Amino acid sequence: MYRIVCESYMNYVDDFLPDNADDYRYIITKPLELLLDKTLYKNEKLNNTEKYQKLEDLIYRVKKNIDRYPNFKSFLWSLESRGILGKEYNVLLEEEFNEIVKIINMFLRLSYWE
Repeated sequence: MYRIVCESYMNYVDDFLPDNADDYRYIITKPLELLLDKTLYKNEKLNNTEKYQKLEDLIYRVKKNIDRYPNFKSFLWSLESRGILGKEYNVLLEEEFNEIVKIINMFLRLSYWE
């Protein structure tokens, strides 16, 4: 699942760049780029950046409500195996959270898989 989400995210981003980098759906998914690069993730974690906090908050909220997002189970397990556990920061707006979850669901359903 991890590989599917990462590769799907890259394909998703290609739909926006270079001309639509200011699109809302592109901007709110920027924290997902931390999943692609362990070094980037560690640096953002070390600096406790907003991007890091949003990713952790997303993961925390999905885990907390896993009964609403059962198709995320194996993806969350693969994140945990990489040391990405999620933490509550309360930085994601409800609208952002819901949109990102919808987008990740599209990834998990292979909508952006090639």
